[in-house]
Amino acid sequence: MNSTQAGNDNDQANDPGSTDFDLLCAQYLDGTLAEVERDRLAELLDSDPAAVAALRSQLLVSGALARLRPERSDETFLRSVLPHLGTVADEAEDAFPDRVRKTIRLERWRRIGLAAAAVVALAGGLVYYLQPQGAVVATSFDGDEPSRPVRTGEKLVFSTGITRMEFTNGAVVAIEAPATLTIRSANEVVLDRGRLNAWCPETAHGFRVVTASATLKDLGTSFGVSAAADGSADFMVLDGKVEVKKDNETRLIERGAALRARRGTRLSDVAFEPSAYHRTWPVASGIRSTRGEVVPAPPGTPESLAALENDAQILVIPERRDFKPAAPIRADIISPGTYEGPNLIAREELTPIEGTRVRSYLLRYNPVGQLKAAGTKRFHGSVTFDRPVLAIITASRKLNRTDSFLTKTPLPKLNAQDTELRGLERQPLPPSDRVELSQDRRTITVTFFADQSIDEIRAVTED
Repeated sequence: MNSTQAGNDNDQANDPGSTDFDLLCAQYLDGTLAEVERDRLAELLDSDPAAVAALRSQLLVSGALARLRPERSDETFLRSVLPHLGTVADEAEDAFPDRVRKTIRLERWRRIGLAAAAVVALAGGLVYYLQPQGAVVATSFDGDEPSRPVRTGEKLVFSTGITRMEFTNGAVVAIEAPATLTIRSANEVVLDRGRLNAWCPETAHGFRVVTASATLKDLGTSFGVSAAADGSADFMVLDGKVEVKKDNETRLIERGAALRARRGTRLSDVAFEPSAYHRTWPVASGIRSTRGEVVPAPPGTPESLAALENDAQILVIPERRDFKPAAPIRADIISPGTYEGPNLIAREELTPIEGTRVRSYLLRYNPVGQLKAAGTKRFHGSVTFDRPVLAIITASRKLNRTDSFLTKTPLPKLNAQDTELRGLERQPLPPSDRVELSQDRRTITVTFFADQSIDEIRAVTED
């Protein structure tokens, strides 16, 4: 290659209308630039003011495209976009549209992939209206679909199901469709409509949920927010406390309390009724799914959860999160497998790893009332958590010992019989209680043969 040819190739690479520049811009808008490509784009922008103007135009177009319906076909998409480009690009009528045509052709494989992903997401209940442009601030888990990164600036529209989002600051948010949510940062989301539950550890204090009528600021808690199409919103605190601000009014509410915000009026107290969050609350609490006669406890404050009674089901009750054990925890099961009879109770210990934290859950059969019906009942089912199970406690004495630090609030005082028999029993012959921990350590399957007393086990998972 002679020097003239090399010079021409270099000029073409620096031309803001070149394929090289368009591809770099497209990758920048998608957030997929590698470090070398990012340096190359920076070099082009530093050396050529026209490149800066071209990128600015592409940013304007990106914003315009984000407001278009994403489900249109390629040809309809192209016909809809091109007339709009002339109104947002400050240049000759045909120049910028021509360049975008090139980019669309070059990136057609990318848009086809995105369209396929959108179809899969729609089947799972989630449609992405904006392509990622900012930093990754969360991970989204939508049913059995693979997890995906979530970036600042994304606007998410949920059509069916429950989606869990885990933010980089530790906040966990469960969103129930139909809902629309915009990600402003790791510390702030905008709920245009729909319902969500959030749990915020110490690292996420200050997390905000913005609605059309008011803004909630977390102060260390578990809370629920519902936003209606008319702009009103309900804020409910299941644990801890939050601050709700509307115009010049600020209210502090603690667990067991709720507020309503409407446009044009002051914040008002409403009855604490958490049943509306029965689908999102388990997901935000770390319960992925349940089967059979094992079911999630209904949403509530720690005090109300501790007092729950149910004749027909084993309740999975979230107890404590973000707990850092100071000493080994005495347990009975620490490895995957099936345990019954003599193997159900053992001398095991969960030794904490430096700096790690754990969660605890109670799987509890607690019959209603003091006069409990005689006769043995069989209960069978399973619970799957979103974190690996580290240990299971089945023995009554170990349950009694761990009540003091693995529960969020004191359990109701038990009578002598329940205190002695609350755990599972080592029956040498069937029928016998049984506990199985899956090989991936996320699913506990139980069979309880319960009579007049409480039967329960405690699960400790990663956090």
